[in-house]
Amino acid sequence: MGGVNGAGHEALKALYGLQEKDLEIDRLQKEVESLPEELLAVKAQVEALEEELEDLLERQAELRKEYNRHSLDIEDLTAKEKQAEAEQRQAQSAREQTQYENRIQQIKDRIRELLELSTPLMEAMENLEAEIARVEGELSALRPRLEELLAANRERVEALKAEVERRLAERAALAQGVPAAVLKEYEAIRRARKGMGIVRMTRQGQAFRCEGCNVVLPTHVAQKVVQGQLTRCPSCGRLLWKGE
Repeated sequence: MGGVNGAGHEALKALYGLQEKDLEIDRLQKEVESLPEELLAVKAQVEALEEELEDLLERQAELRKEYNRHSLDIEDLTAKEKQAEAEQRQAQSAREQTQYENRIQQIKDRIRELLELSTPLMEAMENLEAEIARVEGELSALRPRLEELLAANRERVEALKAEVERRLAERAALAQGVPAAVLKEYEAIRRARKGMGIVRMTRQGQAFRCEGCNVVLPTHVAQKVVQGQLTRCPSCGRLLWKGE
């Protein structure tokens, strides 16, 4: 790897300062993308209630459909009962009278059966209406708070974005103090190494370590760093700076 010659130490120092600015920008951008805990909690509550309401309304629609079907069947059977009674009055023989009586009784039994089935349906629908009213009430109470939190979050995000723009301008100014080739290499390493493209070389007794991965550096590598040459850690691949 080539050296940075006489400008090596200053270039690496400037690069380290640039990275600190990059890390500040990263932190701010992460804040932009994250949501406050209260907003997350209220949003989750609203979504859970909306899902519960959807299930309740779906169940209510099913019950109404079943209840309406029974009501139509009862209406149809009632009409048939009246028709059978009218025909019974026209019957000429005891046999016909008995046949109509049996038919009328069958219709009455079926109507009674349907009425018995309709009663729990009505009770279930009443219970559902109470549950729906409860959920709608909770949603009505929560939605204004959610809107407040969303509005506050929009303001927070806009302020953060403005701060990011300010830091980016500062970053651009700092980048002018770093040779283009060094900057390009740093940015490539930073993308590959979770935002850290340059780290300090620390000394522990007679040994030198990479602050990024804590590996002991070979003597010849440490010497290059001390001299201000553009040097990568042989372990993690980050650029090394001897620090101040």
